[in-house]
Amino acid sequence: MIALAEEIVELDFFSKILDKQATDLYKESPFLPLKNLSSSSKGANLEKLVTELLLQKGYTVTSRSNKGHDRVINGKKVEIKGSLLWGTGTHFRWQQIRTGQDYDILCCVAVYPDKVELYAASKEDCKKYLEVQNEKGEWLYNQHGGKKTNSGAFWMNGFPQDFPWLKDIEDLL
Repeated sequence: MIALAEEIVELDFFSKILDKQATDLYKESPFLPLKNLSSSSKGANLEKLVTELLLQKGYTVTSRSNKGHDRVINGKKVEIKGSLLWGTGTHFRWQQIRTGQDYDILCCVAVYPDKVELYAASKEDCKKYLEVQNEKGEWLYNQHGGKKTNSGAFWMNGFPQDFPWLKDIEDLL
């Protein structure tokens, strides 16, 4: 079977794709190519963004010293997690935050359609605020395996201001 493009664009699923593109917050953003990358490519490129931006601002940035972090910045081991806005701009989602890894600082990159903001937290604060259980014993920020288990991987859903323990990255470097 061969279906011509004219035939495919008339199908219902395709109009849903077009509707999603029309409402995409990044459709006119210079960051649209970044948004369209696969998750792993996006992460690698956000690490490069942080590297180049901080080098430009006069920080010392070197490659990681082991697999427990992404970069060494001003002598501190930094794990970099990035996110673009999800859905209709309802939140960011920083994922795969592992408090057992070898880093001093977690860097959360927030990519808005018109700007990038870098936030950070010490590993101690990550442990304090992400490795928490409610009164039912549920792990509030656990990413894998449901709320009853501590998988060692956590996530943060919201905006930077929803996490008052996040600081401007320059305050921790």
